[in-house]
Amino acid sequence: MSQKKKTNLSREERRENALRPSRYLGYDHDTLGLHLLSREAYEIAIHCFRRSVWLNPFEPAFKEHLAWCLYKLGRDIEACDWATKVLSLDPDSLENKHLLELLERKLGIREPKRPGVHK
Repeated sequence: MSQKKKTNLSREERRENALRPSRYLGYDHDTLGLHLLSREAYEIAIHCFRRSVWLNPFEPAFKEHLAWCLYKLGRDIEACDWATKVLSLDPDSLENKHLLELLERKLGIREPKRPGVHK
């Protein structure tokens, strides 16, 4: 007789998993992640942001928050990948453009723009 592997998911988590992907899910996880990010609890916050993105891949803000958290952790290449994904979904996000500029400078992807110098 084989035993089924018992999962420790709460009723709420099972419900979310059944409903995903949905444009209405993930906001609570993102809010908690933002609070943790403000408290510099990056390792914990990253799990909240990943969960919010997994539940609702349609919301670019979730991906942007994940990118910022990865940047704060020093995981620059992964942060750049997420920020690039946000750029394709929300090209007008000033916060994301700022993050991409920081990452590109740090990674040496392109030279920073200098005033008065045109190519």
